[in-house]
Amino acid sequence: MNPPILNFDFSSPLNATVGQEVPRLHNDTPKPEYSFSDQRLMQHFGVAIASSNSIDQLYLNLSQIIKRQTDCLCIWNVPKNTDDDFDNPQLLADSEDDPLWPIVEVQVKEMLARVARTHHICSSPIQNSPHTTLVAAPISKQINKKSNRVIDSVLIGCFSSKTESILRLQWLTGIASDAISRWHQKQSLKSEENKSRYLTDSIGLIHSLDQTQSVSEAVVILANHLRRLCDAEQVSICLSNAKNVVSLQAISDVEQIDFNADSNKTILHACQQTARQNDEVSYPVDGKTGSIEQLALQKYCKANGSEACICIPLITGNGHKLGMVLLACSREKVENLHYRTYCSKLIQMTSSHVDVVIRANRSTKDIFAAGLGKLKSSNKMHALILAVTILVAVMLIPFTYRVNCDCELQPVLRRFIAAPHDSILEKTYVNSGDMIAADQLIASLDGRKLRIELSGIRADYDGAKKRRESALALGNIAESQIALSEMNRFLSKIDILKQQLTQLEVRSPINGLVLTGDLEKAEGAPLEMGQTLFEIAPLNEMVAEINIPESEIQYVTSGMPVVFKLNAFPLETWIGKVEHIHPCTEIVDNQSVFIAKVHLPNTHNQFRPGMQGSAKIETERAPLGWNLFHRGWESIRYWTVW
Repeated sequence: MNPPILNFDFSSPLNATVGQEVPRLHNDTPKPEYSFSDQRLMQHFGVAIASSNSIDQLYLNLSQIIKRQTDCLCIWNVPKNTDDDFDNPQLLADSEDDPLWPIVEVQVKEMLARVARTHHICSSPIQNSPHTTLVAAPISKQINKKSNRVIDSVLIGCFSSKTESILRLQWLTGIASDAISRWHQKQSLKSEENKSRYLTDSIGLIHSLDQTQSVSEAVVILANHLRRLCDAEQVSICLSNAKNVVSLQAISDVEQIDFNADSNKTILHACQQTARQNDEVSYPVDGKTGSIEQLALQKYCKANGSEACICIPLITGNGHKLGMVLLACSREKVENLHYRTYCSKLIQMTSSHVDVVIRANRSTKDIFAAGLGKLKSSNKMHALILAVTILVAVMLIPFTYRVNCDCELQPVLRRFIAAPHDSILEKTYVNSGDMIAADQLIASLDGRKLRIELSGIRADYDGAKKRRESALALGNIAESQIALSEMNRFLSKIDILKQQLTQLEVRSPINGLVLTGDLEKAEGAPLEMGQTLFEIAPLNEMVAEINIPESEIQYVTSGMPVVFKLNAFPLETWIGKVEHIHPCTEIVDNQSVFIAKVHLPNTHNQFRPGMQGSAKIETERAPLGWNLFHRGWESIRYWTVW
């Protein structure tokens, strides 16, 4: 069954009641007796679709339109993941609306299940708040022409329904969800148009290359066609041989190349400098004008009178680099992402065909020069056998295998000093990096507010006490019990305030180093209970955290000796033993590692948290050949599935 498609005529509202699934309107849905004929509002939605270059910008524009039209509290978009489940919501409105989500989360999940089941808009009042309504509208997409439309995400709106009808809220939310679907369709059409253009132009270019009889003719045709298709001022092509020597082969609209001309030398120099890159290099680019590649392209532009240029590698599908294509164009085109993408795609689609042309025109000498040679004399063969024997014998000598790792020093423990209660920071006595002793005063809190509050509560206590005495004198037992209850409550508050007054001085619980807590500029600022003021770590002992690569963990066990150096002390080494290896991997610098710990005494206080260095773990003895080449052998076994 095909899910219903939202197809508004921008003048008819949805007809539904609160808490009921609401079907989307079809072309044949009769109009209700009344309608929202706000054509300007429809124009705003259309402008939002047309002017949004990204989905985030579209979300922002739509949320602003809805907030101007209704008393909207918050808007979320809840996308679906690859498992066809709903992910965490994406907030489309202001960040201060975040606290609403925990209140409505359970009810929204029920509405998401209802929308996923019915593919219809639905609404429901928030529990315990009848004048606040949730409206959920599905955002659908069509994967291809033959498939049915599926729900890609759900738009959730939280509205105050005191001044707006539920019908209009549903209508506006449905229009917004349809606008998002239409924007996605527009982007898909644009992408398909670009792909079609890439394919059409590349087919025409490949057809022209098929008619060539030599490599020189092929690169000349390629340069001229690229200049026309990319609307460039000039296109130059440089090819590299088997020894990676780059040579200038063709320049658009030039029949005979003068290799002694200064302008042509700058072309060759620019291609030689950028040949080391596997990605396109353009000039000018902010922040990269000082690199060697950028300077070479700048020199080329100056010599040829061009504003900007792009150097794109000719790389085949198997990763073989044939050379470089240098396009001179205007600065606007270099800054246009679509233009650079078009040029790169076009060159990429024709690179493999250029490689075929080059291979078809290679000479026999070029084919066999790298692989063939004369047989060696018998005396040289004996010497070669002897050298191989000696090499094998050396490779069999056992050596201790050492695992190279990165390491970082951390304190054994960290103590966090927090504000004992809500107060104002009066003064701090230490800064980050200070060494402090146990029970040392490190900060003081302002107690004036507490004292004033204590005086007020004491006055309240005295008043309650007098009321109780008066009630007892009059024989009013009930009133005296009420006054006694108030006295007990005030006494509890008095005890709490007295306790807080004893905590105005913040002292260090341990000897150590202040890691964080530079609050000098925050003096006089309010503090909340539990807010972290200082982080203190003892320095009498440190822990070296060693990052063991996942591929080496099989050779390391607890108790193995470790030798490591620190960047701060390059001429000194320290020795320890692996004491504990964490059982789970962690990602450090995009590498999967196991963390091992080594305790180090810090008798001279030379170690500081965060110091980095390198470590070598001494494992079992193994032949030298295994030490040098086992990683390559294991990689071969892994990729060949032995």
